[in-house]
Amino acid sequence: MGISSKFDQLGWVFAAAIGGIMLASGFQGPTDKTGVVDIGSVVDKSTYGQANSAHFTAMKAARQGLLEFVDQNAVLTTEQAQQLHDLTVKENATDADKAAITKTEADVTASTKNYQALSGKTNLTPEEQTQLSEYSHRAEVMQQTQQRWYNEFMSSLQDWSDQKKLDSINKARNAVQTVAKAQGYSIVFDESVAPYGANDLSDAALQAMNAQK
Repeated sequence: MGISSKFDQLGWVFAAAIGGIMLASGFQGPTDKTGVVDIGSVVDKSTYGQANSAHFTAMKAARQGLLEFVDQNAVLTTEQAQQLHDLTVKENATDADKAAITKTEADVTASTKNYQALSGKTNLTPEEQTQLSEYSHRAEVMQQTQQRWYNEFMSSLQDWSDQKKLDSINKARNAVQTVAKAQGYSIVFDESVAPYGANDLSDAALQAMNAQK
């Protein structure tokens, strides 16, 4: 079916659509003191951002792997398919879960080989004809199932990504505000609207964000 390849279009790309003023610290001095920060860089380099990126990559790889497996082994039973689906999307899979996936995939692979053997055989027995028909029916069901899974995975991954990016923005804002207040800045702009601004607080904001619990 090839739909798993479309996963390549979905990645953890942080884009800070904040625009305008990053924040106003509320500090009042004799003169305004302004700074800039590369909020995207702060998030991407932070331990929080890197952990999210790695987790997203792992989730994406697991789901894409399942779609590719089904694409190559479409003779799963509905029970085998459901088991693989549930274990693939499960957070913090145990060793027993991973072992169950390996065993089920081995059983399905054996069925695929049997299906291929029967498909190339002439003079099938009635039992073999019945088995071949069953395999063909499973393949039809799995084609629909694979498409449904693809839609589900794309939606869930996008939702997870959007939420984590929102969380990242909030953490980064808090970090910048902490630095701004500590260093007496009245206004801090995002670098996207003040690319040549002085007083870059990105490194300090990164340290502050990593210090958050």
